[in-house]
Amino acid sequence: MAKGQGVEQQGWLEATDGARVALHRWPGTTTGKPALLWGHANGFAARCYLPLLAELARDFDVWAWDARGQGFSGLPASSETGLDAIAGDAAMVLRHVQGETGQVPHVASHSFSGVALLWAGLTLGLAWRSATFFEPPLCLPAQLADAAEAARHQARVAGTLRRRAAWPSAEVFAERLAATPGFALMAPDALLVLTRALLRPEGDGFTLRCAPSTEAAIYRAMWDSAPFEALRPFGVPVRFVASDGTPPAPPSSAQLPQTLAAAACGAMFSELAGCSHLMALERPLECAALVRQTALGAA
Repeated sequence: MAKGQGVEQQGWLEATDGARVALHRWPGTTTGKPALLWGHANGFAARCYLPLLAELARDFDVWAWDARGQGFSGLPASSETGLDAIAGDAAMVLRHVQGETGQVPHVASHSFSGVALLWAGLTLGLAWRSATFFEPPLCLPAQLADAAEAARHQARVAGTLRRRAAWPSAEVFAERLAATPGFALMAPDALLVLTRALLRPEGDGFTLRCAPSTEAAIYRAMWDSAPFEALRPFGVPVRFVASDGTPPAPPSSAQLPQTLAAAACGAMFSELAGCSHLMALERPLECAALVRQTALGAA
């Protein structure tokens, strides 16, 4: 068990294709608390969300996993990162947590891990006590048929493949991110938590734990309307949360999919004003409150 930075790594779970998926647990939160499993955004890792996880640990036995090829997790020999593979990992992790705790966990997620959980629920019979999804990138059928949307998708993939992987330090990386619009709403200490979680030592410096090619492959996997088209009520409390795309972050294109997804699932919908797609990193206390309201019915 590896300790550090607020969570304890419980080891790895091995998927059927050989991917090794790292599992983490917040220490000292097990007695008498409901289990909650957290999933991170593409290119990130569980330890990017320490302020949020610390707040959730007040009320939950908090678990989290690093997606294959990200954080402390590895890819299989095939480098598979398709929708079925990441959904299978989500199901494997949740069932392990259920076995360890003796209870069906609540789930909460940021961005692509939400699609993994939803697809696992829709195709693999995965069950949870409640679910709070912070802007899962659900692709609408109309987006696939829209040339401008397709061009934006391809540009994002291409830009990800050009991402700089090597950095001299987490501090330099944080300074660079602070100067970019997408991260401008994050507090400096939260940015440093983020960059320390994203980097691993290599040579005289550091490199991204998630290779740009892996992150780009996940973006390609999300360009699929099947999860959205399959949405249905899950019979438990579910909430979709969207940002309002406050500048300097680009306007959020996720609001329409989130409202439509909530309607398809008979779920709750919430909007967080004054934040971007990175709301779980920008506003951890408010995001934790939404998870608490969904799961426990109280602020």
